[in-house]
Amino acid sequence: MFSRSRRLSTEALNMIRINKCTLVLVMVMCSCCVTSIKLDELKNDKNLLYQNLFKPDQLGKTGGGGSSVASTRAASRPASGDRDGAPMAKHVVNKSSADGEETSKTRAVPADAQPSALKSTMSEKRADKCKEKCPANIKECCRNAIAEKSCHNATDDPVSYFVNPSYPNEDWDSSFCDFRVDIKNRNVCQLRLDLEEFSLRGPHKYLGSCRQDRLIISTTLPNGIGITELCGNNTGQHLYFPVDPKAGGSSVALMMMTSQSSRYSWKVRITQIDCLADPQAVAPTGCLQYHTSLSGTIQSFNYAGGMYQSGLDYAVCIKRSVNTCRVEFQQVPGSTFGINSMEGPSLEEGIGRAGEVSCDLVTHDYLHIPGGMLDIGEEILAATGNVEVYTPTAEKFCGRSLSGLAIQEFAEKIKVNDPLGAQDNNTIATPVTSYASGPIIVRFHTDSVTVRERDIGFSIAYQQLGTGCNKNKIRR
Repeated sequence: MFSRSRRLSTEALNMIRINKCTLVLVMVMCSCCVTSIKLDELKNDKNLLYQNLFKPDQLGKTGGGGSSVASTRAASRPASGDRDGAPMAKHVVNKSSADGEETSKTRAVPADAQPSALKSTMSEKRADKCKEKCPANIKECCRNAIAEKSCHNATDDPVSYFVNPSYPNEDWDSSFCDFRVDIKNRNVCQLRLDLEEFSLRGPHKYLGSCRQDRLIISTTLPNGIGITELCGNNTGQHLYFPVDPKAGGSSVALMMMTSQSSRYSWKVRITQIDCLADPQAVAPTGCLQYHTSLSGTIQSFNYAGGMYQSGLDYAVCIKRSVNTCRVEFQQVPGSTFGINSMEGPSLEEGIGRAGEVSCDLVTHDYLHIPGGMLDIGEEILAATGNVEVYTPTAEKFCGRSLSGLAIQEFAEKIKVNDPLGAQDNNTIATPVTSYASGPIIVRFHTDSVTVRERDIGFSIAYQQLGTGCNKNKIRR
């Protein structure tokens, strides 16, 4: 009996030992599983961080055990930094693991370098888009995308800049600076030159020609454009040049001849005008300048320099606006006006002249305004009972002011058959109005000699009007 009880006790102890071993084994296995799970999570977490660094757009899209971590970090990350590498690098440096320091060093390089590469790529794409859009719609982004080139260069870009060698600083050296514009688009029919900055030595003070510094523009077309060279201060002016790319190999050459006689600088924007894509930007044939606004200002070349060039004969065109019947021209208030007349320097300041005798008999400098007349106004028509009113016209203007009264005075001399007789000199600056139909064209002509301080030029304002259109009551 006692022996049997002892045997049972021994078996019970063995069972307890086995159970203990089993329990320990189970605990060890569970511990390994937990450790494995934690390692997997750390591995997934590490892979996720690498993904976030090198592929920012994949944040929060990884699956597996790290999805909850990814979603938590994606939610806590600022929205503004979704595509910026730098904030991500700062965010990861807070990790305190053994490999965290090494990881942060590895990430710092791409995080800093990525925006630069991205910026370069975006800049190139922006430049390509701007080159396509610039001819029809020049914007600030396009200005930044346009390269500035100087001497001995060529371009076929739709929009380009030609600048002096040290721009934006001035230059002094004597040089020959050429720049070629190649026309490869067969739909381009004109070039527009905007003289954003243009400061050269002015014309000779007695001859009026550009003897020292000058811009010479050469085209493949045989006909001239009314000006062969340009010098002086012409900032803000613009010019149109016809081109014929269909002839093949069309190019326009810009040549700057400079001396050491004075400092100079220039910045010329050159736009190739696609006549099919942007017909509204095309200037009428024969126009050196083209204004498209309802009102604006027209200045002679080198007006700021106080002297116009000799040998000019060019047209300034204005786009006619709908629902208008007349154009009013008047001297800009406070400005000076000086176009050589028959009296020369003896003409009193502020006195204007009009007509063939004063402006194109002895001297041949004049501003040509088709159908120019002294506007009689609606009140005069009403005072006469709206009967037919005789109003003389003249087309050539000169002297020391732009004067509509000069038209009346010249007409009175013609009436008494004394066009060369002494004039009253009361023809002060007054508006000149044109009812002429068709294109609005103002022409400026100068002879072979101009003199400084007498042949200043003009600055006149124009305005298209839709009132006072009773021209059927006006006999000219």
